[in-house]
Amino acid sequence: MPRARRRPRPKDVNASVASARAIEMGRAGKLVAGAIVGGMALTLALLAAVDPPAPRASAPPRISGADARPELAETLRRCRTVTVADAECEAAWETKRRHFFGQEEDEK
Repeated sequence: MPRARRRPRPKDVNASVASARAIEMGRAGKLVAGAIVGGMALTLALLAAVDPPAPRASAPPRISGADARPELAETLRRCRTVTVADAECEAAWETKRRHFFGQEEDEK
């Protein structure tokens, strides 16, 4: 009985080697791929530059001393720059704090 002949195996029996040969691109293919990627990047840059920016959420309203008594507003304005302990300033800030948090004058 004759011996069965075995087929010779290719040197590179590796899946990545086989796929690399199938994907191998020449110089023209690389240039085309680069042109496509560059065109897409340019298109995205132009769209970003032409479209107006999305409206942002507005900042929360600032709390001013306009609703406070005029003499309290003046005292608070003066006390913003005071660097030493001042009983009048501490009382004014406490009054402003109570007003901000909606607490009654007699609550403590």
